[in-house]
Amino acid sequence: MTGMEQSERGRGRPRDQAIDAAALAAARELLVEVGWDRLSMVAIAERANVGRPALYRRWPSKTHLVFEAVFGWRDAPTTVLDATDSGEWVRGSFAYTAELFARPEVRAALPGLLASLRDHPELQAALWKEFGTPGLASLEDLLRAEGRPPVDAQGLMILIIGASMVTSLLGSSPTVTARLPGLVSPK
Repeated sequence: MTGMEQSERGRGRPRDQAIDAAALAAARELLVEVGWDRLSMVAIAERANVGRPALYRRWPSKTHLVFEAVFGWRDAPTTVLDATDSGEWVRGSFAYTAELFARPEVRAALPGLLASLRDHPELQAALWKEFGTPGLASLEDLLRAEGRPPVDAQGLMILIIGASMVTSLLGSSPTVTARLPGLVSPK
């Protein structure tokens, strides 16, 4: 058996999921309390009442742990996957991303995560795969059904994510935020 096969199968006893849950919850709590810069693996381990080695067996860095804590997507799939036209998809995507980026732990993590993502291409890929791919496929199908080029889908998604992130981080009037879906609506 190769090392790769062993790591895929896992060695030793199964990992305790309670440690994962405690560490992820501790990271979210501490992000809100102390922010990205003061957050450390030591503080997370202490808050979660687990050892640092347990954290490092699961996540190689603070960036990886925080990434999973705030973007773990354990919720049900977004309603945009049920959209019946591209306009509904855009409105639903704005609502979902605005809610996501308004979460206190996400707002606290974003500046540090954005800076760290540059150095972690595997997290960039995971973010796009988990967050982007399902919605992108859905929007491409809707655009095709409307006779529009599906190539516009990724651009629309980037505009929605970027606008939602900026309005969350920098603030925006509710009037402007409410008008954003109409400004990028594909119809």
